[in-house]
Amino acid sequence: MNRKADNFWVGLVFGIVLPMIVLLIFYLSSYAYLTVPKFLRTMVFQSILFKLLSLCAVINLGAFFLFYQTQNDKAAKGVIFATFLFAFAVIVNQIIGGTL
Repeated sequence: MNRKADNFWVGLVFGIVLPMIVLLIFYLSSYAYLTVPKFLRTMVFQSILFKLLSLCAVINLGAFFLFYQTQNDKAAKGVIFATFLFAFAVIVNQIIGGTL
C-alpha cells in the first residue's frame, strides 16, 4: 500500500481533475470544431453546462472506490469533498436560475 497517496489533498485534486478530464473528452468527441471558450459559451447558453458537470462528477465514484479499496481513506475523503463541491455548485446554479 502506498501511504503517500493517503492524503486529503491528493483525493481533492483527483476529485476535481477527473471530471474535467471527462468534460475534455466530451468536448473533443463532440464539439472539437469549436474553440474551448465558444464550447463553454454554447453550454452555458443552452443551460446544460452544470448538468454536464454533474454527470462528469460520476467518475469520482470510481476514484472513491479505488482509494477506499486500497485503504487510502484520507484520499477517499478528498474525493468525496470534491464531489460535494460539484454538487454544491450545481445546487447553487439551480437556485439562482430558479429551476429548483
